[in-house]
This record gives sequence, C-alpha cells and structure tokens, in this order.
Amino acid sequence: MTVAQRLPSAAVAGQVKLHPGQSAIFSDLFIRKTCSHAVAVASRGFGKSVVAAACAVKAIEECVNMPRGTPNRNVALIAPTYQQAVDIYYPLLAYQFGILPLCSKSSKANGTFWFGPEVLLKIWSAEAVDRMRGTGQYFVVNDEMSSWQIPAGTPQEAWESVILPCIDTRWPGVGRSLTISTPKGMDFLYDMYQYELSDAKWKSYHFDYSKSPYLDAETIEHNKILLDPLKFAREYLASFEDSGAQVFYPFKRTKHVDELLPYFAEGEEIHACIDFNVGVMACTIFALRGNQIHILDEHRGHRDTDELARYLKEKFMDRGFRVIGYPDPTGNHRKTSAAVGVTDFSILRNHGIPLRVRRKSPPIVDSVACVNRKLLNAREQTELYIHPRCVNTIRSFERTVWQERNPESAQIDKGAGDEHFTDGVRYAVEYLFPLNGSGKRVSYSPNRRLL
Repeated sequence: MTVAQRLPSAAVAGQVKLHPGQSAIFSDLFIRKTCSHAVAVASRGFGKSVVAAACAVKAIEECVNMPRGTPNRNVALIAPTYQQAVDIYYPLLAYQFGILPLCSKSSKANGTFWFGPEVLLKIWSAEAVDRMRGTGQYFVVNDEMSSWQIPAGTPQEAWESVILPCIDTRWPGVGRSLTISTPKGMDFLYDMYQYELSDAKWKSYHFDYSKSPYLDAETIEHNKILLDPLKFAREYLASFEDSGAQVFYPFKRTKHVDELLPYFAEGEEIHACIDFNVGVMACTIFALRGNQIHILDEHRGHRDTDELARYLKEKFMDRGFRVIGYPDPTGNHRKTSAAVGVTDFSILRNHGIPLRVRRKSPPIVDSVACVNRKLLNAREQTELYIHPRCVNTIRSFERTVWQERNPESAQIDKGAGDEHFTDGVRYAVEYLFPLNGSGKRVSYSPNRRLL
C-alpha cells in the first residue's frame, strides 16, 4: 500500500511503502474503517514506528479536510520518552513522510507540527502524558506502551483516565487509536489485546519476525545464538507468555481456567486465602477436592480485616459452611485500625474463622515452587483450576513477575500491585502441600487444633 500525503495546495514530498502487515492495520483504521481501536503486538524489525507515523499522517489529512471551524482537530503520537519522540518520530514525520514543507509551522523542540491555526500533530512523551488531560484528540498512537514509565501512575491509568477520555469526550464514535508495542509479559498491553473478544470496536493483531520483510534468515539465526530463549521469544516471537520474569510461568488460561467447575456443594469446606492490605484485602476462595485446588470465588475491596471477616460469615458461615482461613503469616504481629492489641489473626478468630498458617513466612521461592507444582508437575499433571469469574486471581497469576535488577535475591515485584491474590494463594498452597512433602494434601484430624 502507498501512503501519500494529500494536504490541500501542497505537493506530495514523498511516498512510503507499507508491507502487508502494516497495510492491514492502516486499512482497517482508515480505509475499511472496521475498528476504532487497533492493538498491534509486533516483534522487533516489524516497522512499528513507520506504520504509527503513517496512521498519524492519514489522520491529519482527514482533519485538514474537515470544515473550517471544526474543533479539536488534534492528532497525538505518544512515545515512551521525550528523546525517542524527538530523535525518532520528528525526523520520520518531517523528512521520510515529507510533511515539513506542508506545515504552516513546526517545532522540533516541542515535537509539534501546525497545519494552519486549527489542526495540530504533536509528539508526546509518556512521561508527560498527563499534560494531555482535557484536550480533544481525533487520533492517538500509543507507541511501545509496555515500555512507558508514568510518574506516579501506570499505563492503564494513563489510558483510562487521560487518553481515552480525550478521544471519547470530544470525538464520540469517531475518534480512533493505535496501540503498537513489543510485549513485556502479561501487562496492560495484554489486557488491551483481549478487548476485541468483548468489544467490536477493538481489533488485535499479532506479528512475529516472520511477518517482517526487514529481517533476513541469517540475522534471525544469529540472534537465536546471541539471545536466551525468553528474550528471543519476547523480541522476535512477540510472545506474551514467554517474555521473561513471570513468577507462575506454567499458568495458561487454556489449561487452568475452567468454566465447568461446580460451585461449593453442601458440606464442603470453604478455604479462604487472605492477603492483608488495607483497601484491597485480597481474598481467593477455593475448594479442596482430593489433591486438586478448585478456585471458585474471590473478593476484594474491604477496608480492613473485620469487614472481610463479616463478608465471609454472611456469605458462607451463616449458610452452614465452615470457613478456614490461610492468612499472611505476618498478620499475627500487625495491628489493624482496631483497638490497640488486636491483630488481624485475632479478628478472624473472633468471627469464628480458624486459621492454618505458618509461624513465620516461608521463603518466597519455596511457596512459589509449591504453587507451580500444582499448576504443572513433572508428570505433566495439573492440580489447580480456576473458574473464570475469578478475574483478579487470573490476572494475578498472569502478571505477577520477579523484580528486575535484583539478582541477589528472589523478590516479587510489587510495583503494579498485581501480586495480592497470588500472595494469598501461596500461603495456602505451601501450608497444604509443602515443598518437602510428597505433594499430597496434608491431612487434618477433626480434633487437631487450628490457630
């Protein structure tokens, strides 16, 4: 496909050829107009910047051809950093796409092109995306979103609170976006990639290295030698699952999420994994069926331990179920907002919830290994399943990652807050199926005293 500039009263300074993968994105957004929001997950060498710039130029053409006086004729291209905005996108737009002589004025320092007084193409950095708040945007490119570093925020917050409102409030039903990136684990880009399953306005694309005409076989084979398998999978296969630091790496939705799991039957014990965190109070609720763990429910959002305990009592205990808690071992020392001397453990016990808990937290690597062994053991057996209603627990399994740049100790990255539900699962699974055991469930006699 040839992308040509057609701004009024100006000659085309140059033409850019798009390869078939790039053309598919461009066509769906601007020719066939079959989607409003495109999400392209692409490998290194695909030409992400080129198709992003081509879409931005086409959006500017549409804005220029609107009637004079039409408000909010703005196009935004968001790069991860200011340096990338200036060093990559400004020259790409100005010279390769040849829009510089077609502008009424431009500024490299500001990454801005003006087309008369009413039409604006601006290159933003993700670091400054909050400054976009309140503007109207006809079209937005989110480039390499998985690499965005948002001050005091996340890419998800930037999209939901700033970028999408800029599109929807000023251009409802008309505004569009392109999110294009190489993946870095199952982060918010992964969520966006799934939106097409539930919303016809969204469309997703996946392009590995074989879809790029810019890479030859010799280069690929050479990089297979230079790169470890996980990095190669991320950079050249554009793989979410194999992109590096995932803690619960055996977890796969296709294998572990099962909508046919029956809910708690009369007489079954309710097992509640609890991660104490004010305002979150993540609680994953499961049934033990033989050696299998069936996660059937979850809850979050209570202000404190007392509220969570009341919820469990009303939902299960008042209906005749016995609830057993598996809390964070540190809860016996930590005090809640209740009276001095009252701990999280004592609050749960006072509501009639017996506890199964270690006296101190086991090593993280051990509890993680216990969970991963239930997800997939050496005999290729799966003994942990989740009902799809447990969306937060599923997300936690997918997104919990190891801390980068910390090779001396295995620590879970808590920056995004994705770990709360699987933290609770770790406490329970390690207690019931300890690493030094046979992998069989620890048995408890009716007379054994729980904490």
